[in-house]
Amino acid sequence: MDVKAVRLALSDRTIGHNIVYHRSMASTMDECRRLADESWSEGLVVTAEEQTSARGRFNRFWVNRPGESLSLSVLLRPSVEQLHYVNMAATLAVFNTIKPLVNRKTSIKWPNDVRVGGLKISGILIETDSGISPVQYAVVGIGMNIGRPISESPEIIGKSTSIDAETDKYFERTRIMIDLLRNFDDLYTEVIHGNSLTEEWSSHLDTIGRRIEVRWGDRLIKGFAREVDEQGNLILYQQDGSTVTVVGGEVTLQV
Repeated sequence: MDVKAVRLALSDRTIGHNIVYHRSMASTMDECRRLADESWSEGLVVTAEEQTSARGRFNRFWVNRPGESLSLSVLLRPSVEQLHYVNMAATLAVFNTIKPLVNRKTSIKWPNDVRVGGLKISGILIETDSGISPVQYAVVGIGMNIGRPISESPEIIGKSTSIDAETDKYFERTRIMIDLLRNFDDLYTEVIHGNSLTEEWSSHLDTIGRRIEVRWGDRLIKGFAREVDEQGNLILYQQDGSTVTVVGGEVTLQV
């Protein structure tokens, strides 16, 4: 990873003008939160070749190997009203970075997994500060499989893929990181200017139009995912004719 080249390419941007790089660390999310508490400026990116305690949604361990993936966390300072669009901006940034590179269908599994051919290629995690209103900051974590040899990773065979695996080509991670952060900066600028990303983001959701199960905690809801609202919440239509609005949770597509 040529971090100097990334800094130079993004020197005039909000996201990426300041990059903290580590060869190995516990978690870019935790480090970004620590720096946020020290009042580092918006747009800071913390990235590492290897994370020993990387996590995804629901505190799942994110498997990453040095040199095979892109792992980074971005510090943003949006308003409470802008938070749901931050998720859309991050997801669309990943989607727009990957789609031109691969030949199979690229889609979004609600709320923010990016998939190629139905296989996960990237995950996003968003954490805010202590929850005291108003929100002081949000940390957006992005993990992307680039050169990972999926065949050598039995724990994700049939579930995940990588850019190299989809193209049979080698992609320089420096290029991918620059494209990703440029896309993210462009979309976040739209958010800051008060523009909605809901229509663009929802147009790529592969969850819509499918019968699904939504699980969080001990609760399980089944229904038909017909649409999302302006904030990106999933609207489920149940068999009895009622609707349920799902704000967050574990989404499992029924076969």
